[in-house]
Amino acid sequence: MKKLLTISICTVLLLNCSTSRKNTRIIKAGVTHGPNHSFTLALKKFGEQLSKATGNRFQVQVYYSSQLGGEKEMQEMLTIGTLEMTVTGVLNTYEPMFAIFELPYLYRDRDHVLKVNSGPVMSEISSSLLLRGIRLIGFYENGFRNITNSVRPILSSQDVAGLKIRTPENPAQIETFKALGAIPTPLSYSELYAALLQGVVDGQENPLQNIWESRLYEVQKYIAITHHIYNSAYVLISERFWITISNNDRYEILQCIKKSSQWQLDLMENKDDEFEQKLTELGKIQFTYPDMEEFEKKCKPVYEVIFNRLGPKSREYVYRIINTF
Repeated sequence: MKKLLTISICTVLLLNCSTSRKNTRIIKAGVTHGPNHSFTLALKKFGEQLSKATGNRFQVQVYYSSQLGGEKEMQEMLTIGTLEMTVTGVLNTYEPMFAIFELPYLYRDRDHVLKVNSGPVMSEISSSLLLRGIRLIGFYENGFRNITNSVRPILSSQDVAGLKIRTPENPAQIETFKALGAIPTPLSYSELYAALLQGVVDGQENPLQNIWESRLYEVQKYIAITHHIYNSAYVLISERFWITISNNDRYEILQCIKKSSQWQLDLMENKDDEFEQKLTELGKIQFTYPDMEEFEKKCKPVYEVIFNRLGPKSREYVYRIINTF
């Protein structure tokens, strides 16, 4: 009798587990960065929070290190509904006006960035993404970008001239390096390490987090702390997926993204000092600290180039960004 009772209980438990799995929706989230990068960790944190908040009705599977392709490929997957989420720093392919958020020396500080990201300019510009099947639901911090290369130390903006520098496929960043006299070479982030290793490019520009986590220091000799551009990372969700879930589930997703964003921002607050110390301790990298005001002056013409390309509305938006307090 006891044996029959045990079998019955096990059968019920197995049926319940099977039903639970059937009722769980999987959210696939792709990112180009590695397993220890803050974007990957933040997405995992988001998944834990969402699973708990929804009673395990949603589970997030994070695919890191470009397992699903580069940023462009994953954005395209969102538009057709074969991927639910991704994190990207490049959105100008779908809305050219996003280039203004990457203008050199645009932000006063981190607090300024946060106010702009939560303000009306970002809301107005990002609304057009919905027409392309993409919804912006949050932000992570990529950080202030710095220049690395394997040719020479950068002591002033003149030392950038002639260097072949990899940039994202973003017109503001491309124009920034043209203004500095470099040869900008747009490449996907997933191709960057190999391009540096093979000498396809002399250098690149990224926040210290990316330089450390992607081991770019293995194929570079010099890092110049220039903070020439601040990068936000955009957390995107597929609109095809979004319209299939209830308003309550949408609310939970937004709340959990907000929590994971705050977690990631808190994590990153003092990370640059930590990454700089780690890179210094390796003994392979020479740091330089050129005059940022001199760099900023050299980069000023980039604004007019972008305004001419994007039209008068872009000038208005930038004016509003600069005057956000």
